[in-house]
Amino acid sequence: MTRSPLLERIAGIVAPALEPMGVALWGVEFASAGSRMVVRIYIDAAEGGVSIDQCAKVSRALGAVFDAEDVLPGAYVLEVSSPGLERRFFSAGQMAAYVGQLVDVRLFEPQDGRRHLRGALAGVEGEDILVDEAGKVTRVAFGRLKGAHLVHEFPDTGIKGA
Repeated sequence: MTRSPLLERIAGIVAPALEPMGVALWGVEFASAGSRMVVRIYIDAAEGGVSIDQCAKVSRALGAVFDAEDVLPGAYVLEVSSPGLERRFFSAGQMAAYVGQLVDVRLFEPQDGRRHLRGALAGVEGEDILVDEAGKVTRVAFGRLKGAHLVHEFPDTGIKGA
């Protein structure tokens, strides 16, 4: 997945601003809401996840930083959240901690005739990820990914309807 210079600039400004708040930058993405740009900042914490209060605090702090640095042209909406249970991955290195878990991977271009893989993350080797779909392991360069995210599997409680 390639990153734009603006994404790189924002990540370079955001990451150090988060350190004193006890959270780390997980990723940055852009979307649109009508005529406004939406900037989504995903934050994570080493212990206990991220609270709504932390997201609000980070949002206020980053809004001030973005305005002072004049980072974004025109109107924008800033969203700050945790990556969540089905976290999107922004680098191959982020995936290493999730080896053995179910991932959903989309490719820009077909590989072996397929653009979608869903299986256990079998490993991360440098910038390559390995996805095991029922015993068939496929190696994909992270740069070829359109997107990749964790698939949360709810535990089977044995209770019907739960």
